[in-house]
Amino acid sequence: MSSRASLTELRSLLDEVAFPLDLAGTVDGSTVRRELIGQLDDYVLPRLARLDAPLLAVFGGSTGAGKSTLVNSLVGHTVTAPGVLRPTTRRPVLVCHADDTAWFVDGEILGDLPRYHRAPSADPASGSRSDQASGSTSGQRSPDASGVEVVAVATLPRGLAVLDAPDIDSVETANHELAAQLLGAADLWVFVTTAARYADAVPWEYLARAEQRSVALGVIVNRIPPGSEDEIAAHLTDMLDRRGLRPERLFTIAEGPLAEGRIPAVDDVRAWLTGLALDRPERDRLVRQTLAGVLQSVPARVDRVADEVQAQASASGALASFARARYEGALDAVEGELRSGELLRGEVLDHWREIVGTGEMMSRLQRGIGRARDRLAATFSGRPLPEVAVAGQLEANLEVLVARAADRASLEVVEGWSTMAGGAQALGVSARGLERSSDALGPAVKTTVNEWQDAVMRLVREQAGSKVTVARTLSVGLNGVGVALMVAVFSATGGITGGEAAVAGGTAAVSQTLLTAVFGEQALRDLVKQSRDDLRRRLYVAFTPEVERFDALLAGMPSAGLAPELRRVAGLVADEAGSDPGESGR
Repeated sequence: MSSRASLTELRSLLDEVAFPLDLAGTVDGSTVRRELIGQLDDYVLPRLARLDAPLLAVFGGSTGAGKSTLVNSLVGHTVTAPGVLRPTTRRPVLVCHADDTAWFVDGEILGDLPRYHRAPSADPASGSRSDQASGSTSGQRSPDASGVEVVAVATLPRGLAVLDAPDIDSVETANHELAAQLLGAADLWVFVTTAARYADAVPWEYLARAEQRSVALGVIVNRIPPGSEDEIAAHLTDMLDRRGLRPERLFTIAEGPLAEGRIPAVDDVRAWLTGLALDRPERDRLVRQTLAGVLQSVPARVDRVADEVQAQASASGALASFARARYEGALDAVEGELRSGELLRGEVLDHWREIVGTGEMMSRLQRGIGRARDRLAATFSGRPLPEVAVAGQLEANLEVLVARAADRASLEVVEGWSTMAGGAQALGVSARGLERSSDALGPAVKTTVNEWQDAVMRLVREQAGSKVTVARTLSVGLNGVGVALMVAVFSATGGITGGEAAVAGGTAAVSQTLLTAVFGEQALRDLVKQSRDDLRRRLYVAFTPEVERFDALLAGMPSAGLAPELRRVAGLVADEAGSDPGESGR
């Protein structure tokens, strides 16, 4: 795989990166990602594809350093507008020979930044233009839109383009972000500063990036008090040396009157840039140096992005796990209350006494009397069979129990997320209503319980396989046996406390005796376990949409596998960076 192929894969992976949660390193990770994407699109991939493109020298510096005046002086035309308002440079201006305009208007250099072709005769201060916006990336955008103005002149040699970038310390965020993007697209960084400001912190932050990426660097110190050139040059050189910076050239320009708005003493700078354009081997050396430096810097920068991607994935995973755990806990609580015999209180107990209180059920079991008489009596009385009433009340009690547990889980998730990293942001305004279960849960639980009761009845039928078991089941009644099994499921020991203890204990005992008589002791244990497990599975399914309400808030989070994949591809880029960039890009 070539460097170009690896970089293309990396570029695609960076599109998958997102930082939805506001974590400690989110801003840093987002900034590095944005810069990486910009540099890959604007410089690395286009430059790898066309090493023969003109050398792009980007002039960057602090507010008021005189970049625009310097560029106009080098070109011999007023192509970019100096001003007295700060920040002065708002729209970047790229100047090149007329034969090279296609590289920057129609080519891939500078990526998808809009480009506008303007004749040097147009007034840059007023923003008037003689040409329509053009170029494959800009289409027919309005000339008033933000972008790079491309100006063709005859005073620059072929093979060289000079770009006047916005101020790196602009108070306007868009300006200094664009300045960083354009500096990342440069073959040569030309930093312009002044005698009064060359020690400022912001320029040195950008110079540190140049050192990290081995970018070809030129430095111009403007507006030096006459006679102080050597002193300032020596001091600045020492500062550069201590930071590991070795600029190609360092120029000093003494402060003095302008000639028709231009700096007279720029011959040395012009000669240096012209020499780079005309000396193909030297131009290629600078391009390859910068390109190789950028490639070698990719792994460390990707690591910073990957660290934040991992932090996002870990935070979202922790949030999702917390929500799932609360609902798992709710299921555990429901199961615990079921085993405690809690559902056997009240009306359930009353209806069950109708069935077992006189011993009639056991008597029927012993005598083998059928159910026709009981059914006929129930029909004339208008009352449901007692076992049907028990099943119905169990259903109602279970629905209340599940709803209470779900509400508690919802509130716990909202409260927990509010204290967890990224949780409050994930909740946002959507937290309203999430502190309780959804309106859909009640009907879902009702359906779930009904289906489970039906499944219990089917299980009873399936287990009544032998003639003896069939006879015993029929003598008691399918509903009676099924309800007895439900009672067994809803009581671990039959134990509830208080005045109902004796009755409840008797309830469980009779149920146990009946079921053992019908199915046998081992089969009974298997039936109870199977029914309990089946109920938990069904309730888990009913709870799933409740959990998914919170999962939906975490949509768009980076996957856990994205960070290692970023590092893997960055490693490929690093391994290949040592080869000739020009060869690897072909």
